[in-house]
Amino acid sequence: MKIADMKPAVIMISVCALIGVAIDYFTGFYWLTVMLIAMIAALINGLVMFNEDLEPDGFDYEAGVSDTDLAKLEQRKANLIQISIIIVLVIGAIWSHI
Repeated sequence: MKIADMKPAVIMISVCALIGVAIDYFTGFYWLTVMLIAMIAALINGLVMFNEDLEPDGFDYEAGVSDTDLAKLEQRKANLIQISIIIVLVIGAIWSHI
């Protein structure tokens, strides 16, 4: 099993934290709530792009590879993981706003 590369996650968290701090500085919104909302927006965008690219005529679509039952099962698993992370971040954003 290959261990995931942490560099993209660290970059995303850093950029979202900088966005949160900048918006907190200029507007007064709480930085953690803004950071979580920025992460939610980025993850939803990635989820939509991932699913669109695997559709026929998509960027990553390969006939005979992307449309197999195993590939569709793996896509459903990836969607479930990403939706679960988004739900946890939404709960965190609501919790940090209270």
